[in-house]
Amino acid sequence: MRILLSACPLYGHVNPVLALAVAAREAGHDVVVATGPELVPHVARAGVEAWAVGSVPPPAAVAGAEPDWLAWFVTSARERAADLVPRAARWRPGLVVAEETDLAGMVAATAGGARLAVHGLGIMPAPAVLDACVAAVADLHRQWALPFDSGAFRAATYLEVWPAAMRPAGARPWPGATPLRPAVAGDPTAGRRTASGGWLSRALDGLPYADTVHLTLGTVFHGDRPVLAAALDGLRELPVNVVVAVGPGADPASLGEQPAHVLVAPYLPYPELLPRCRAVVSQGGAGVLLAGLAHGLPQLAVPLGADQARNAAACRDAGAGLVLEPPEVAAESLAGAVAGAVARLLGEASFAASAREVAAALAAMPAAGPVVAELARQADSVAARR
Repeated sequence: MRILLSACPLYGHVNPVLALAVAAREAGHDVVVATGPELVPHVARAGVEAWAVGSVPPPAAVAGAEPDWLAWFVTSARERAADLVPRAARWRPGLVVAEETDLAGMVAATAGGARLAVHGLGIMPAPAVLDACVAAVADLHRQWALPFDSGAFRAATYLEVWPAAMRPAGARPWPGATPLRPAVAGDPTAGRRTASGGWLSRALDGLPYADTVHLTLGTVFHGDRPVLAAALDGLRELPVNVVVAVGPGADPASLGEQPAHVLVAPYLPYPELLPRCRAVVSQGGAGVLLAGLAHGLPQLAVPLGADQARNAAACRDAGAGLVLEPPEVAAESLAGAVAGAVARLLGEASFAASAREVAAALAAMPAAGPVVAELARQADSVAARR
């Protein structure tokens, strides 16, 4: 079967669908991932064909100025649709899997006559978010003179990567949810190759302390250098190794000279790194949060925007982490707050125990292979009835 997967050009959006794409390719399907040109090399490294669609780069998140993400998702979808919709109409996939913010992929499914599945990224969107998505997708369909059935759209299969035990209370707007074990962020081909060529393992072996903590602000909010630097200041005072990911394309030297127990790199393969860690400090993005929990690691989240506060609260409520909120996130007090919170995560056994419980729940969720097989079966069944 021809399977098209689409994602906005953000690492945290591409990696989840890329893991599904790898599973689909290994099952013998003809697979393509469509995303922005800046992420095409990342997809290609996983051995999956990529289509470069659109040319609107994601906005940079900097201190005190979070982008208007909804506006960007809509604007960039129009750009990607201009490339993707005609190409999908010619290619005629049997199945399109669009991550939940990639509106262009949802229109491409209609243009290509394909069954649509929506790939979740974290906590299922709130009803108001889905309403805004439906309105934007309907408008895109009108621009392409394509029919749009909002009821059928809302009934599409939603691939839910967030574990049931951590779901917040309230309405669940996608009734057709199918659980899917989340991908380990950083390398969708985990277990198939050594992503760093071995240098990371060697570097970790050379660090002086028994315990290691990972620090990152992800791949979008890493531009908030004052927060990253303050968090590092706090961690550096603890008797732990600190491994920092400053973000793709960022210069590790921007944090200055570091002592022997601090390792700084732009982007790190989590399958190599996280098994060597005891805790994670991050902005609370779904990708890093789920990756850490999949390894049974307690988390400290410093939410900076987007869905991060919601993710962090869910982790805290599950007993697997702590959250620093204003005024703790102010640069002048953040270092001490981070040091104190991480000392608690490492010193109080309940956090690691709760994180291991979440890890077991994640491991029990269906893997990508069986989910791909069921999606393909459903697509074949729909095609046969036409």
